[in-house]
Amino acid sequence: MRNHHVVPLFNALGLQHTATGTFESARVDRAQAADILSQVLQVLADPQQYPEVDPQAALKHLWVYIDHAELKDGSEE
Repeated sequence: MRNHHVVPLFNALGLQHTATGTFESARVDRAQAADILSQVLQVLADPQQYPEVDPQAALKHLWVYIDHAELKDGSEE
């Protein structure tokens, strides 16, 4: 499920898969990030909507980390 349904969403946001297994980007649009995160949560909410996902599949862990936000003028919050 991760590789077929979640990773493409992260890629669409411009996140890069790192050697540690995380997905990172120097900057993403807030509205686009919120939309993509909503789509990721929809995938996670009902994994059995995908025929290739085992009916016993369960979410093992989910980490979300936001380093900092920038204001429109480029300064940090």
